[in-house]
Amino acid sequence: MNNRQLDFFPPANPEERIKNPATITKKPALFLLDGMAIVYRSFYALQRTGMTSQEGMPTGAIYGFASTLLKIFETYRPQYLAAVFDSKEKTFRHDLYPLYKANRQAPPEDLIMQLDAIFKLLEAFDIPLIKTPGYEADDLIGTASRKFSPMCQVYIVTPDKDLAQLVHEGVNILKPGKNQNELELLGKKEIIEQFGVPPELFIPFLTLTGDTSDNIPGAKGIGPKTAISLLDQYGSLQNIYNHLDTISPKNRQSLEAFQPTLDLITQLVTIRTDLQIDVTLKELACGLPDPAKLFPLLQKLGLKTISSRILALFGELQQAPSATAPLHEEPSSPFHEEEPALRSPRENADYARIDTVDKLMELMESLHDARHIAVDTETTSLDTFEAELAGISIAVETGKARFISFAQSALDRDKTVEILKPLLENPSLPKIGQNLKYDMLVLKKYGIELSPVAFDTMLASYVLNPEEKHNLDDLAAHHLGYRTTTFDELVGTGKTKQHIFEVDPEKLSDYACQDADLALQLEGVFRKKLDGETELLWLCENIEFPLVTVLAEMEYAGICIDTHHLEKASERVKKELELLTETIYAAAGSAFNIDSPKQLAHILFDLLALPPKKRTKTGYSTNVEVLEELATLFPIARDLLEYRSLQKLKSTYIDALPKMVNPLTGRLHTTFNQFITATGRLSSSNPNLQNIPIRSPLGKEIRRAFIPSTPENWLLSADYSQIELRIAAEISGDPQLLEAFRNREDIHTATAKVIFDTDEITSDMRRKAKEVNFGVLYGIMPFGLSRRLNIPQKEAKAIIDTYISKYPGLFKALQEIIVTGREKGYVTTILGRRRYLADLNSRNTNLKKAAERAAMNTPIQGTAADIIKCAMNLCSSRMRHLNMKSVMLLQVHDELLFETTDAEKEPLSKLVEQAMIDAAIRCGLKNVPVLVDTGIGKNWLEAH
Repeated sequence: MNNRQLDFFPPANPEERIKNPATITKKPALFLLDGMAIVYRSFYALQRTGMTSQEGMPTGAIYGFASTLLKIFETYRPQYLAAVFDSKEKTFRHDLYPLYKANRQAPPEDLIMQLDAIFKLLEAFDIPLIKTPGYEADDLIGTASRKFSPMCQVYIVTPDKDLAQLVHEGVNILKPGKNQNELELLGKKEIIEQFGVPPELFIPFLTLTGDTSDNIPGAKGIGPKTAISLLDQYGSLQNIYNHLDTISPKNRQSLEAFQPTLDLITQLVTIRTDLQIDVTLKELACGLPDPAKLFPLLQKLGLKTISSRILALFGELQQAPSATAPLHEEPSSPFHEEEPALRSPRENADYARIDTVDKLMELMESLHDARHIAVDTETTSLDTFEAELAGISIAVETGKARFISFAQSALDRDKTVEILKPLLENPSLPKIGQNLKYDMLVLKKYGIELSPVAFDTMLASYVLNPEEKHNLDDLAAHHLGYRTTTFDELVGTGKTKQHIFEVDPEKLSDYACQDADLALQLEGVFRKKLDGETELLWLCENIEFPLVTVLAEMEYAGICIDTHHLEKASERVKKELELLTETIYAAAGSAFNIDSPKQLAHILFDLLALPPKKRTKTGYSTNVEVLEELATLFPIARDLLEYRSLQKLKSTYIDALPKMVNPLTGRLHTTFNQFITATGRLSSSNPNLQNIPIRSPLGKEIRRAFIPSTPENWLLSADYSQIELRIAAEISGDPQLLEAFRNREDIHTATAKVIFDTDEITSDMRRKAKEVNFGVLYGIMPFGLSRRLNIPQKEAKAIIDTYISKYPGLFKALQEIIVTGREKGYVTTILGRRRYLADLNSRNTNLKKAAERAAMNTPIQGTAADIIKCAMNLCSSRMRHLNMKSVMLLQVHDELLFETTDAEKEPLSKLVEQAMIDAAIRCGLKNVPVLVDTGIGKNWLEAH
């Protein structure tokens, strides 16, 4: 045991005193880690990330545990620390109550695999392990906190609420938050706020309510609210039982029935504080980690970020030989460079502020022979219509950048912009940047059309691996080894936050120069990676980069909406909701809060005795899936689904859209996100227009509100017909699918004929065939199809089996995609766009099945994404070539929406239809015909 104290930390600064308990009290601080609770929480919190080492070992729990550990060191600077774990043996509670924890499932295999590495991590950190046969970690923590609290301020690090009973003046809880790097300090005040009872009443609270996770029963019908109320009124369990005659009959009956087991349950929920533990405070003293053990372990696990944080935290380890060993990124990714310890990008950099006309003209002279230029803007807002330009940073060579500043500067912004305009619009000078669409929109306001977009580092990162983080700070750390200055660090947060024009001019200049310089450096890194990946380079240069300009123009143009129409729709929906509410109340037999899941569950499953379908931690679920399953037999469930649908559309669109109209333009300006989805699909936000239902009556009314900017103009809609099924036919080469499309048959009717082996197809048969057609592309299983079609699983399985036997080429192709994805670690679109799916090799069956469904769907949905993006580029360039007044307004799924004039509506319709067909061919649809449906109207609904 290394007993050396952590005296190598610098003193805490005053701002840290609030969050650093070690600086508040004169006592030294002891931190007790509830080991398995933190491991479980980390495992499930990070399970979906698919973090693995290069050998395929899962590492999410290790990463989460290490993050929590480092957060303690970074924030609290502990003098003493220990990790406490359960033992494998049964405990005294099992002797008292054989059903104790009988409902607990065995830990997942993927979690168990990570425990050995976590113990090795603790050993490398020289952190002692406290474990005693026959006792749980809770009892050991309780005993240790009691033993050492007279000498130390004790902090129990746990997500487990049961340990709240241990909190008193000398003992607090640190609760890991939703973010792995958050720790919430809980003292007596916070315990009361979170749970409704003080720590000293937590044992009687748990006694009354029980603990479902440990299979400990409470008093029947006494939930947390009732228990809190009783304890608040009577102060103790004994006093509650002394006043049973004053308690409501229902609760009195429950308490009387519970009384014989009262002592047993109290013993089960009480954490022991009187065990014998042979450990001294001196043995718990924090020491330096052992680099010879620590860094090889982290290297093997691929936990590079953890290594970087350790190097930044423990300065004395910087020179350790193991610390410089090459490390792999986590989660493992095949295209990331090895990353050194993080350093500042300003080291040895040539950054300067341009704040006078003489400096500006000198800079312009130096840029005459530039081969390319990296550009970044600094503004007052993320809203490009509100944003005021504070300056423009540029870089033409790595390590050197200049910031043209309008903050505390002698430069006139308007005159400077005029001087910069020819440079920034020069079509022969390639522009480089990070998220250039934002800069383009800001500069548009000032009369500059930034072009051409030669390289966007955010999009290059997205194309290389869509699952990664693409913000500049993360990219700089992962690919360049830089620890950047963040915007919050520049301007501050909360009450200390400064307006950007108030920031120290040199600090602002360094920050701005950093951004342009890093974009240029990242361009070099990503270009090397893309040079070795021909298909990905083609995607960047021919689809993603050109699309930046197209999307910027669409966002800037915006779209008009008929707010009066939406106001009338809101009134109609309000009345419909009121009628539905009365119908639901009548079926329930009483009024209640329909929006409260707890009250709704009580009505449905307790009072009406409907069969519950799914249980959650807080009771029976009332989610959409449950209601849909109940709706086939119970009208109240159908009404609830209708209520929720109407209410959501009313709040999300009908009432919200008019408020989102920009007062400066009178239009709605959605943001198109090019780097969000894993499949390559565009998404939209503020507002999200991708989720407006197409076929529901209310969805149609919402679309009716989208109108041209003038009464003389028209909206034109162009929509690919069944593009995903056509892509599936192309990828699989299935002869029957191809033949159906070539014969221009209705594909769902054709499939119905194949499945049901008849030419007499009813509308119900076609509906089922349609569900199967699209369901197969998403890896639908009999259970899912049976729910969609409201048929028995046996019938659903028979339909799927028939489908597979009739379209063997399609099914074989989908299975081959999974096999290839398992071998390569990723699947691709026809053009080669990749999606990495580490869980294809997961030992967790649920994760593996989900990854297989994603693997089957991604090449199809991803190719559809490539096609619509390519179509947008072609439409835009051809419209520009013909000098059309028409503009592209929206992209929603496989549909494009334009505003056009009376004179241009016919030629535009032909142009768009041909461009969309050409785009599909360019993106790989060589053997299947492509159809585009176009329409023109005075609103979106009419056009569609």
